[in-house]
Amino acid sequence: MKRIRKAARGTSVIVAAILTALVITVLCAPEEDRKALIDALESTSDREEPGRQIDWDSLPAEVVAWVEVPGTGINEPIVQATPDSPNAYLYKDVFGQGAYGTPYIDCDCSIDSRFVMIYGHHMSDGSVFADFASYTDEGYAREHNRIIVYKRSGEIIELQPVAVDIVNANRELLIIDQKADYEQLIAGADFMLSELTDERQLYAFVTCSYQTRNSRAIVFAA
Repeated sequence: MKRIRKAARGTSVIVAAILTALVITVLCAPEEDRKALIDALESTSDREEPGRQIDWDSLPAEVVAWVEVPGTGINEPIVQATPDSPNAYLYKDVFGQGAYGTPYIDCDCSIDSRFVMIYGHHMSDGSVFADFASYTDEGYAREHNRIIVYKRSGEIIELQPVAVDIVNANRELLIIDQKADYEQLIAGADFMLSELTDERQLYAFVTCSYQTRNSRAIVFAA
């Protein structure tokens, strides 16, 4: 996973270097110039970091996107599952190694589908999609209401959670229907967070949530 995270680290290093240079300049500047430099530093610190740069060339072609949720531990590559091996990424990373899996798109979807179902493990150390299980608390869900998806194509999508559903996988099936109305897909959700409008895509992020031995938390975002 360290090899994977290096691909997305470049921009934050550059931003940190710029901020450090500004701080040094402020400390060394004459008194009359300090106020202007401090103002520039504060405006840079308050400015939201632009779209992160991901070194896609260092990642296998199966990595079709990256998901990040500010304020949580969710910061993961997303791979595309295939019909001939739909659950392969339950057990391997993007380089085909390890046993801890990688978040993956259901083989009946693609990153450009109208409805995109993405599965990820709930790791005991809080990594991968563990924090999506916390969305079963409505307050937490409302507080962490930005989900950013970076597509390999270069497109950046900002999603907002619209509903959360807790299902018992022993009794309920996660059905993917690309023709169903979005309202129909989220009709059984445990609670709603916002209204759906004319959305181009609906995402569903799925992870274990442990209300029962086989519970799943589904965070719908549009």
